[in-house]
Amino acid sequence: MTARACWSLRTPGGPGAIAIIEIEGDAEAFFASTGIARVAVGRFGLRDFFGIDRGVAARPGERTVQLMPHAGTRVVRAICDALASAGVRERDGGVSMYPEAATALEARMLDALARAASPLAIDLLADQPRRWAEAGLADPPEDAPAPDAAHSGALSRLITPPLVAAIGPANVGKSTLLNALAGRSVALVADEPGTTRDHVGVLLDLAGLVVRYADCPGLRESDNRAEREAVEIALAIVRSADLVLLCGDAGAPPPPLDPPLSAGVIRVALRTDRGRPAWPADAEVCAPRGEGVHALAALVRERLVPRSAIDDPRAWKFW
Repeated sequence: MTARACWSLRTPGGPGAIAIIEIEGDAEAFFASTGIARVAVGRFGLRDFFGIDRGVAARPGERTVQLMPHAGTRVVRAICDALASAGVRERDGGVSMYPEAATALEARMLDALARAASPLAIDLLADQPRRWAEAGLADPPEDAPAPDAAHSGALSRLITPPLVAAIGPANVGKSTLLNALAGRSVALVADEPGTTRDHVGVLLDLAGLVVRYADCPGLRESDNRAEREAVEIALAIVRSADLVLLCGDAGAPPPPLDPPLSAGVIRVALRTDRGRPAWPADAEVCAPRGEGVHALAALVRERLVPRSAIDDPRAWKFW
């Protein structure tokens, strides 16, 4: 039975209402070895799962069975353990999801391509089977060590978008900057402090790297409870960000944050048409005119995924 079927969890691993455990392979042998009552192709029905739970079993294809028990963590774990005891192995790298893949590595690559958010990931992922073969591992095991952990960690941001948070004093043009980076109106803009009372989140393509961008409300003293709470939430977002844009303009420098940030920081001078900053800036931008916007996008991409990592010819452990 071990070589005939494998299982994978198709729903998130945390608790929930219903889980989906998908089995692919010899379905008839699966039913015979597990004692789960057979389901015909294209049908579904209530079934007992090893005496652990009772749920729906479906058979969408000749070689595919889906078990849908309650999604309590212990229930799902117990059923998966029972499957292993019955000789049904856990799927390695999604091979059976991609029958066109010749190896587990190719299947992982196809899965990563389906999930990758950034355009820069496409050519890199497509070239990985060749690179691993040149490294002497045409089909590396799932637990193969990364050739370079830092290199693979940086490139992983091409698959899962990193978080970029923009924060600074009120009314320095952060929302205008977001609209310029997005190329469309995303955030409300006004010449009144406190216009943004909550963070605005959006996916942005910055020079080929897609990021989760959070435009945080301006930091200022306020008696308004909603504004104070919004700032507290913004500071929490900033502390969990992969990169922070500390924004200011000629009249209002970026605020010091205590404790200092552990994430990378880019100090951005905005509204440069109103004057150059007296404080040191990594980037200067006049968003309404589009000046410095593309340079800032390229700088963000470089800080998060350096060009040296993109151009590195070595294999990338992308799973």
